[in-house]
Amino acid sequence: MALINVDELNDLKSKVNIVDLISQYVALSKNGKNYLGLCPFHGEKTPSFNVNAEKGFYHCFGCGKSGDAIEFIKEYKQVGFKDALLELAEFAGIQLNIEQSNTHQDNPNQILFDINNQAARLYHIILMSTELGTSARQYLLERGIDEELIKRFNIGLAPDETDFLYRSLSPKFEEKVMANSGLFHFSNQKTFDAFSNRIMFPITNEYGQTIGFSGRKWQENDLSKAKYINSTQTPVFDKSYELWNLDKAKPTISKNHEVYLMEGFMDVIAAFKAGVNNVVASMGTALTEKHVNRLRQSVKHFVLVYDGDSAGQNAINKAIKLIGEDSVSIVKIPEGLDPDEYEKHYGAVELARLLQENRIQPIEFFIDFLKPSNLSHLQAQIDFIDQIAPMIASVQSITAQDAFIRKLVEILPDFEYNQVENAVNLRRENVRDNSQSTVPFNEPYYPDDFSAPPAVEPNEFNQTGMDSPQFLERKFNQKEPSLLLPKRSSIEIVEEQLIHRMIYHNAVLKRFANDQEFHFVHQNYQALFDKLMIEAMSFDGIDPNHFASELDSEMKSLFYEIIDLDLPDEVSPREINDLVAQLSKNQLKTELGELLKQLETAHKSGNAERELELTVQIINQKKKI
Repeated sequence: MALINVDELNDLKSKVNIVDLISQYVALSKNGKNYLGLCPFHGEKTPSFNVNAEKGFYHCFGCGKSGDAIEFIKEYKQVGFKDALLELAEFAGIQLNIEQSNTHQDNPNQILFDINNQAARLYHIILMSTELGTSARQYLLERGIDEELIKRFNIGLAPDETDFLYRSLSPKFEEKVMANSGLFHFSNQKTFDAFSNRIMFPITNEYGQTIGFSGRKWQENDLSKAKYINSTQTPVFDKSYELWNLDKAKPTISKNHEVYLMEGFMDVIAAFKAGVNNVVASMGTALTEKHVNRLRQSVKHFVLVYDGDSAGQNAINKAIKLIGEDSVSIVKIPEGLDPDEYEKHYGAVELARLLQENRIQPIEFFIDFLKPSNLSHLQAQIDFIDQIAPMIASVQSITAQDAFIRKLVEILPDFEYNQVENAVNLRRENVRDNSQSTVPFNEPYYPDDFSAPPAVEPNEFNQTGMDSPQFLERKFNQKEPSLLLPKRSSIEIVEEQLIHRMIYHNAVLKRFANDQEFHFVHQNYQALFDKLMIEAMSFDGIDPNHFASELDSEMKSLFYEIIDLDLPDEVSPREINDLVAQLSKNQLKTELGELLKQLETAHKSGNAERELELTVQIINQKKKI
């Protein structure tokens, strides 16, 4: 029995604006009629993820992922159809009368989520309900974490026992699950808990499922060297990918497309106390490209708030290089403090003000970070100018450049304003020369692997050339570099336009239904046409959503590229006749090319009779063209 019939499904999807749905997870910007963002399904720095609000689908021109609202939820959250259906209904505010899905069947890793969730529950109970927990809660209170914060972040306590968790969970889970969970160590045929006598911070994925833990020592007599111990890597936990608090921060991040990056749990909690919710932490590990690519899906601007010590400043330096200067600002914590310490010293209100108002640009950070320790050394000053001058020269504002030059002069004891300005001016010339040699001022830019579109010439279809295959080819291929497709020939553009008309105009499809001689030039379009014919015969028309669901990934990608074409709603017999004429002409040219090859072969073999026969055929073929 079907979960939901086609009419109910289409009605549900009609009540959801796919742009609003996807904007929860991807930062989208208006791009003509559609919306554009960084693809959440593959790493990229230039947007190629296209969302068509009018037709209710998405398509990535980079990796080819395509689909409707249901498909997006399935792909993004890695869930089955039923769970995606329920989530879409919840988003639309509609109650569906279907059974909840068996998540164990939908997600093979669900059993690992379950064991981690149960471990988090046990740790939390120990913190909140035992004598040892009372001491640990007092420790947390002294650190500024009260019971309300303990509950919000589900903080727990691992008791000072070697196998408490194992004894509690082993009756409920198979040995294989226990071994893969990262919660236990195995040695000499004995099993030990991975965490003991530690404050436990559950690590959740962006959907709130517990995937691992970080344990902090809290007692003065604890002689263990590491302040924090993280879960080992498992099928559901990778510390180079996961970010703490992302599930709670995601709604605010999705709304304003900005995120604060901090180092640890206590810093995030301090920011929350200050009313700043769009904060995540990399849990003590260095920021990775995986972290950045994950956040780029919904973030346009990164605010780095790392510790004020030398390690924190080095982390900022690496993070700027990883993210890129254009997308970053930095909050420098005074007095070498971290955010948690600053909140304790000056209060939550002051921390909130600092995070919002005391941001600096990367160049300001580098002026301080790269400043020589020995300013009496002339060569060190020269090297410093050589490092900073190109950065100043790349700043667009002359006023800002002047301010940065003055800042350098204040630092350097042996240089005057005009000397530093000359160094920057030299770099300005280099910037200008490089810019002009790369992209001429009045010339369009085309990437090396794409040739410039051909000039538009009038043709027999339209005196202005606006409907010609050449114009269509230019319009189709000359998109922003981020949206460039593999270059389409003019005949491929014609084929795609004809299929588009067949999809949305049943009369056009019927015109070719019984034409045994009609066929497309390229096999992939012919295969799509054949499937369209089967769909139309089976359902008396084409429902794009249903049709797409029946295609494999490669053909689905082609289908969504075609229906994304920006064509007028109206179609005329003349337009279809012109498209068919172009197909026929191309087929004749293809046949002519084959005859010319045969003529060359006959000539080489000395077959004069065959040469004469082919010559006559070629003359007749040219007349048809």
